[in-house]
Amino acid sequence: MKGSFFRACNAFLFVLLSLGLWIGTAPAVAQKGETGPPGVTLTKGTKAEERVADYAIGPGDVLRISVSDAPELSGKFRVTDSGFLALPTLLTPVKAEGLTALELTNAIVKALQAAELIREPVVNVFVEEYHSRTVTVLGAVAKPSVYPLQKPTTVLELLSMAGGLAATAGPTLTIARQEQSASMEGTTGDNPAGPPEKSTLSIDLNKLMTGKDPSLNLDVRPGDVVSVSTAPVIYVVGAVNKPGAFVLQDQRASMTALKAMGLVGGLTGVAAGSRSVIIRKSADGQKQELHIDLAKLMHGKLEDQALLGDDILFVPDSRMKKGMAALTKAAETAEYAVILEAGYHVVQ
Repeated sequence: MKGSFFRACNAFLFVLLSLGLWIGTAPAVAQKGETGPPGVTLTKGTKAEERVADYAIGPGDVLRISVSDAPELSGKFRVTDSGFLALPTLLTPVKAEGLTALELTNAIVKALQAAELIREPVVNVFVEEYHSRTVTVLGAVAKPSVYPLQKPTTVLELLSMAGGLAATAGPTLTIARQEQSASMEGTTGDNPAGPPEKSTLSIDLNKLMTGKDPSLNLDVRPGDVVSVSTAPVIYVVGAVNKPGAFVLQDQRASMTALKAMGLVGGLTGVAAGSRSVIIRKSADGQKQELHIDLAKLMHGKLEDQALLGDDILFVPDSRMKKGMAALTKAAETAEYAVILEAGYHVVQ
């Protein structure tokens, strides 16, 4: 009986050891066409590693080059505007534009051997500064600027480089880029490629940021101008409890005067609600002044009034002058104070 028990235990241990050996020796990287155990996906390295190695050197890039046993050839060198790299003691510049760091390494080795300067040079090339491949980021981001593309970069990676979205970010991100005319691609000689054609890509920021549509996370290209739209803002100022600027992130959800009163905590004790005014700019830039009796509105005696982006809903103090010009001036002054307090920038 004991012998049968020990034989069963040994068989069980053998199975466990076999499984452990199989798992331990299973390939971590799958070649094309290979498959792993059911439910296990084998990958060939990370995309980031593969894409960094593919970076094409361009004019203006600064390279750090080291050549063994040749300190005079080592140091930092800038790629010329024509795309060449001039190294000391080499009479002929080496073409660098369009090459990866590994390809340029091989080109330098061949150039040194051809010049009979070093028989078996050991060369290392590292891109230290990226200047030839840049993307411009504008609009409602924390740090709008021009950013170098040190590697192939996605829209989300670029937004992260720009410090993320600003509080006033709207629902849309656009990419303006120049693309070569398909009809002229590959033409040379007497038929040079035509001027690049401008195209604009529009991306739903909500779907992009929530990951609802991963296909929207495109790779940006050198020369792209990425712009994040600014959401409409409504200002409620004057004799209210919590004056402020309110961003309409979802433009489908309408904002009304009554909803705005809820956001600011209602009127103060000295508010002249019956003399409230909505200041609105028309399409041609002219100011419109719409009277609204908030006192009646808040008691359900008046139909609610829709507010539009950039509207100023101003509630005067009961001690103020009644003239519309005075109310307008006071509203604009109060709006400006709210903008400064909230950290918004006034754009003319």
